[in-house]
Amino acid sequence: MSDIWSDAGAIIDAQFADDDPIIYTGAGLTAEPVEAIWSDVPAVEFEGPGATLRKVTYEIAIGDLPQAPRKTNTFIHRDRSWSPEDITRRDDIGKWQLVVVDTGPAA
Repeated sequence: MSDIWSDAGAIIDAQFADDDPIIYTGAGLTAEPVEAIWSDVPAVEFEGPGATLRKVTYEIAIGDLPQAPRKTNTFIHRDRSWSPEDITRRDDIGKWQLVVVDTGPAA
């Protein structure tokens, strides 16, 4: 009998993974393509000027990275370079959840 949560995870991955893989450097990889689910949503609201911040996150399967990601890692996606700012290991969904910062155009 199949595990309903594993089956659901595979369906979610197939539906939401970006067609363009990220190109990851770090965590034991050097410019390797990795499948990821990304989101770009409004950041936590606050009052005052500059209240238009965005929160960009990437979910990467734990098994796709040989080592834990670090803030010194970088990856390229859609002609931009990104670096993790906050790293959470989500064992409940089998993914690393990375909140990232845009570090400029891809070189």
